[in-house]
Amino acid sequence: MGYNWINSVVDAYKDSESPQRFYYWAAITAMAAVMRKNIYLDRFHYKLYPNIYVFLIAKSGMKKGIPISLCKSLVEKSEASKVISGRNSVPRVIYDLGKLKTNANGTVPYKEAQALIISGELASFLVKDLDGLKVLTDLYNTHEHEEKWENSLKSTGIDTLTKPCINLFGATNDDHFAETIPKSDVKGGFIARTFIVYSMDRGLPNPLVDPPSSIIDVNSFVPYLKDLAKLKGEFKWTKETADWYKTWYIDFMQNLPENDVTGYYNRVGDSILKVAMILSLSKRLDLTMDLDALQEAKAECMNCGLAAHQISMGGSATLSGQTRIVIRALLSHPEHKISRTQLLKRYWGDINGYDLDLVIENLLGAGMIEVKNIGKDRIYVMKDAVVNEYLIYEKKVRGV
Repeated sequence: MGYNWINSVVDAYKDSESPQRFYYWAAITAMAAVMRKNIYLDRFHYKLYPNIYVFLIAKSGMKKGIPISLCKSLVEKSEASKVISGRNSVPRVIYDLGKLKTNANGTVPYKEAQALIISGELASFLVKDLDGLKVLTDLYNTHEHEEKWENSLKSTGIDTLTKPCINLFGATNDDHFAETIPKSDVKGGFIARTFIVYSMDRGLPNPLVDPPSSIIDVNSFVPYLKDLAKLKGEFKWTKETADWYKTWYIDFMQNLPENDVTGYYNRVGDSILKVAMILSLSKRLDLTMDLDALQEAKAECMNCGLAAHQISMGGSATLSGQTRIVIRALLSHPEHKISRTQLLKRYWGDINGYDLDLVIENLLGAGMIEVKNIGKDRIYVMKDAVVNEYLIYEKKVRGV
């Protein structure tokens, strides 16, 4: 199959309890960060740069922080892009990006506002900043700010970023996500620009008593990133990749999934191409679109679309997290039903009896479920029409 830098990173962490998909996206984000604004795909009306926003979402204790730290370490060791991490607000990040700072040698290593923003906890990063997501939404569109981006809304003056190119890699759990991302940003474009990488499954249990079969040397992954950082120019289609993408895109856009409150699928074409460029370069440092990489990018981006759809169900309502738990439990059951006792046992700590009753009342009022009493227990059953609607939505998204 040949060399694949991303796969080599993921394979190195096969003994980790963190979900493997989290390492996959950590590697993708690291590559995007070091590429900065050096590489683009000509979209004729604009240049498409492969900068990305990625959020890892899983329950607390799922070890999201390890892939986050890996990505941070890889980019820092590459010395190819500025890394901003810690408890920051978006205005502070903008201020830091706009200032030219000298290092110990008296030189300025990063003269342009091209950086990776790392957030181990999304809620902490966006602390006391109601407009932060709107600023990040604007900065995502790198092609709209070829030379500079200005923020003149602050009373302290004008912040100017030179040739901005921002990558964002963060993590949170779905309850904090619902609390942090208001409906205006779920529907207003931020989530449409963000890859939501959701996992309910941790890796293989590992008590971490015995040493691993092989010691991971993070430094061994850095030379490829340094070589990647030197690459510049226009990404090119092959006839095979161009024909495949045109056929898929026209069919998909004529049959867009319904009820996409985030707007993710209206932008998914560009999202796929961003990831496809990165996956292609993971195989070889050549600015040519690879068909397998393009098809893999399509599948991964569609999975992120499903995650965005699921995580956005219920908006920012108080019970949105518990509502999603119940809906996912019903959808995943072969007969789409589950008892009250089973729910409370399986999701102990995530949902209590009082909140469960409120969720059930809301789902009953929405006509999504039926409730049957069997002995002393209550059975919740999702209606066939609701199940079918979701399955049709999923089929359209996955393209099967």
